[in-house]
Amino acid sequence: MPLVYLDQNTLIELGVRARRAEFREKLDSVIGSGRITAVVSSWHLIETANTANLANAVELAEFIDSLRPVWLLERRNIQKLDVQEDFWRFLKLEFPPRPRVATRSAVIAALNGEADAPKFDISSRAFVEQWIKHPEQLAVLKEPYAKNAIALTAMREATKAGKITQEVRPRTDEEFVRGLLTAVTPTGVAVGPDTARNYIEKVNLAGIPSLAIETAIADHEWTEVGGADRNTLIDKFHLISALPYVDEIVSGDKFFHKVFPVAQKTGHVKARLVGNAEFLGRF
Repeated sequence: MPLVYLDQNTLIELGVRARRAEFREKLDSVIGSGRITAVVSSWHLIETANTANLANAVELAEFIDSLRPVWLLERRNIQKLDVQEDFWRFLKLEFPPRPRVATRSAVIAALNGEADAPKFDISSRAFVEQWIKHPEQLAVLKEPYAKNAIALTAMREATKAGKITQEVRPRTDEEFVRGLLTAVTPTGVAVGPDTARNYIEKVNLAGIPSLAIETAIADHEWTEVGGADRNTLIDKFHLISALPYVDEIVSGDKFFHKVFPVAQKTGHVKARLVGNAEFLGRF
């Protein structure tokens, strides 16, 4: 049962076509047979709520849930798991790998830094309606892309000025990992500061899937013009999270297709990139 991650525009086009009964029947048949499992993320809901048109947003939110999708953890949560598991391998500890796809409630709970609980088992429509009616809540969730835009612009300027050197890079990698590192072992034993320091000093981002992919894309972007707009940055959040953990990503987005070969060079890309026409032609 392949995991198929749908980008926002694909999801919208699929929803428009599903208004036709004949297409909807074919779509339901494919999903019901298990030929594909749709994958979405919290960013789909955030993008859906980024509008003043409540009716359209509600329709799309309800369509998302009608696909009975599994939900991909948000990028930061995935990176924490990737670093955590790399750290445990470094310590030669056994651990059960955690899936990066889960239920909607588990993903929303993780986004809030909490364990899954009934209070997070809310429909996509309810989340979207809440965020549209209270845009200040949505602004907090969208803050990461604003910070990323500032950081990307700063890194481009630093690269042009020759400030990003081989001496500086390891220190930036260490700080990146430090902010993601777990403080306990799989059995809950506290990790000593010397042990954590030893790992951080030896860490190799190339061996950590989501970090390797983000670094490869970032290195490419630092030397490119453009790409710091809102849509491109959110596209990047989608891509970094999905590439190592789904079977297909469906998108017609030029940014996806531009950086996909860059990400593939890391050796961590599991997904195949599929265009909208090819995917929609299956129904």
